[in-house]
Amino acid sequence: MEKTMTPAYMPFTYLSEPTARLLNALVGPVVLYQPLEKKIPESLSALASQGLVEIRTPMTRDDDRLQAALAEFTDWARMNPGRSTPGTGFFSARQGEIPFFDETAINRIRSDIKRYRQSDHLADHQSDETEVGFSARLFLAVAQENDMAADRLDHDLNRFKALEKDFLEVLKDADEAGFNRQTHGGTIWREDPGTKLTGQRIRAWAALAAADAKLPELLVTTSSAVIDTLLETSGEALRLEKLADMRLCVPSAGTTPVLGRVLADLAVQETLPSADLSAFASLAAELASEPAVTVTLFVAANRTPATVISRVAPATASPPEENGKPKSVRHTLIVLVEG
Repeated sequence: MEKTMTPAYMPFTYLSEPTARLLNALVGPVVLYQPLEKKIPESLSALASQGLVEIRTPMTRDDDRLQAALAEFTDWARMNPGRSTPGTGFFSARQGEIPFFDETAINRIRSDIKRYRQSDHLADHQSDETEVGFSARLFLAVAQENDMAADRLDHDLNRFKALEKDFLEVLKDADEAGFNRQTHGGTIWREDPGTKLTGQRIRAWAALAAADAKLPELLVTTSSAVIDTLLETSGEALRLEKLADMRLCVPSAGTTPVLGRVLADLAVQETLPSADLSAFASLAAELASEPAVTVTLFVAANRTPATVISRVAPATASPPEENGKPKSVRHTLIVLVEG
């Protein structure tokens, strides 16, 4: 029987359909944590219905209060159009800047958290823990709104560039007039969404993941900024290091995830010497005919997923419990996928 692991997408709560299909082809359906059970985006529900993602909502307490706080923040954002949506001023928006999600917005989130704080009659520990969960979920809900808006902007920009390209291709007499098509229709640079408030994203996501009754066994991200932050802030504590990287083409839909067996084998090794990476290297050689993505493998050696998540989550968050087969995964593997 093919060995598989349950992968979770981190530290985001939203991904586009192309990204979902890419990750599905590489590692299988990814767990996608959601901050609000009552407000799951239709696009994500559609991905779940296709088996491309598995939606989980580990925290459901105070959903109504959380939605009220999010609505209050959204109303504030509408009153501040310069920061409200990355699509504001479509053609004048600066490339690589997402104005919705900045320090000013986060200060507003903090004030909303205080306003919707639990009443004082709760025990101190319970109050702290509830506050951490509420804070993490509100942060992730706002981040999700931002990421969805950024994705819509990318889609609109792609449509605009396609129209521009078609126009240039049919433009008559352009060559005779000395018109240089090469200076137009260039690729739009897109910023890694993980570069904004990276540490807070990671801690908020980990607080949500820590509440999951069945922890994932593999972590997957599409943000190099997230990996850089983990290496800088928790690398030594997690024994996090790079194992390997490769370029490979993406198999067609419906095939077995190409990295599933290799990663499952690596995660249970007693040690991870270079010899254990032979399967990873051979996979790169087999699939290197049409390079499409770069896959970089990192490992938190001798650290289970529960340990990794607890180390990066806020100190007052409940530590995740080892569940399922606690000794089945010796090392936490983190896969960085870059298109």
